[in-house]
Amino acid sequence: MKRLLCILISLFVAYCAKAQHPDSSVLAPKFRFSLSFGIQAMNPEQINDRIATSNEALGSLARSIKSMPELAAALTIRPNQDTKILVLRGGYLWAERDYSFSSPETKTSSTPVGEVQGLIKEKYSAYPLSVGVGLSTLSSDFQVEIDFIYALGYLTEDGSFTTSEGTTTSYSNSLFSPAYGFRIAAQTTVPLSSAISVQLEIAYRGLKFEEFENEVNAQPSDIEFSTSGVSGSIGLSFTP
Repeated sequence: MKRLLCILISLFVAYCAKAQHPDSSVLAPKFRFSLSFGIQAMNPEQINDRIATSNEALGSLARSIKSMPELAAALTIRPNQDTKILVLRGGYLWAERDYSFSSPETKTSSTPVGEVQGLIKEKYSAYPLSVGVGLSTLSSDFQVEIDFIYALGYLTEDGSFTTSEGTTTSYSNSLFSPAYGFRIAAQTTVPLSSAISVQLEIAYRGLKFEEFENEVNAQPSDIEFSTSGVSGSIGLSFTP
């Protein structure tokens, strides 16, 4: 990951030097809007330890988190209609894990009278919002950028327990954390028409949530959730 980060920074610096003398005969589009879907590689160690502990306690088989899908939308603006760009971006990452289990059901004595069936659903989600600066070719077929991120992270848990008589009890719990981070990306596009292009991007994001608190009673939690890692995405971009 560190090597990729160095490569992306080198691309950014090299392109900055190359773009000092743009071809003024090419008219650059003022705006570009893009929609993309990608995969963010990561290894949130504390969350994966939590998943492993839950598996052992409940006898479930939930997998550790190694990646999360991401939906994103971005608006690229050229304030001076040259190679310098401003990028506004919003994304959504998520992953879900289910823990199903059963335990003996007892009433007035210790003798089991049936089984309680349980299901716990955990969802991990993040909403990174970023403002970035960068450089692009005038034809918008290649750009590099550095983004500053403000993100919202959520950990939600929904559980239900059903007795042998069919009575179901449920509960819900939610934790929230803000976070700050950065993102470095290189992007290329392949035109399908004068206004629509296929967009390919590789990026590195540094982002860690470590200020979780209960959304109901505002009690703090020591849970940490790192979403740092390399991402790749494909999408469509539109220019007026």
